[in-house]
Amino acid sequence: MCSAAALGLWWAFEQSAAAPETSYVVARTRLAPGRVIEPADVALVSIRLPAEIEATVFGEGDGDDVVGSVVLEAIHAGELLARGDVGPRRSTAGRDAGYAVAVELDRPGALNGLIAAGERVDVVVTGSNLVATAASHASSLVAADALVLDVDDFAGAGQPSGTVTVTLQVHDRAAAVSVAAAADAGSITLIRPWGASPQVAP
Repeated sequence: MCSAAALGLWWAFEQSAAAPETSYVVARTRLAPGRVIEPADVALVSIRLPAEIEATVFGEGDGDDVVGSVVLEAIHAGELLARGDVGPRRSTAGRDAGYAVAVELDRPGALNGLIAAGERVDVVVTGSNLVATAASHASSLVAADALVLDVDDFAGAGQPSGTVTVTLQVHDRAAAVSVAAAADAGSITLIRPWGASPQVAP
């Protein structure tokens, strides 16, 4: 029994000391929500991971999925990049990027400030009298799947701000004009699927 136990301990030690066989993507520096990942932001490290964790992170063959993607959750230096921490690559510049529009919203209309750059939201007109002017159809949906480019929330400790300024990327000029018109009328609400990532504090 003692010999068998000793042999088991020796085998476990040899396995732990063996050179890792798989490389995974880690952050070189802190990556804030909304950042578009560049090659210099990430590196590969060789470590052994349990299979259940391995399936949730990016490996050495996933470079095309990582570089150019948008950070949804804050990632600290040295951390593995989990697949849920980044969003699909969407252009924020160039001919096919759409249009950017900044709107100042009351906190309830901006999900009470629980919103971060890199997330996707739908822009809804909440006042029924604005539907005809803010959209070309009967629905109150002004823009779907808008990308949040930036969030300015001036709330301080003990002094919550009454407004949040959100910069959105929408698909076309008409949607940008509709969003601006609705914001000017003061009746915009942002919505998103339940379970989407809330803003992560720096």
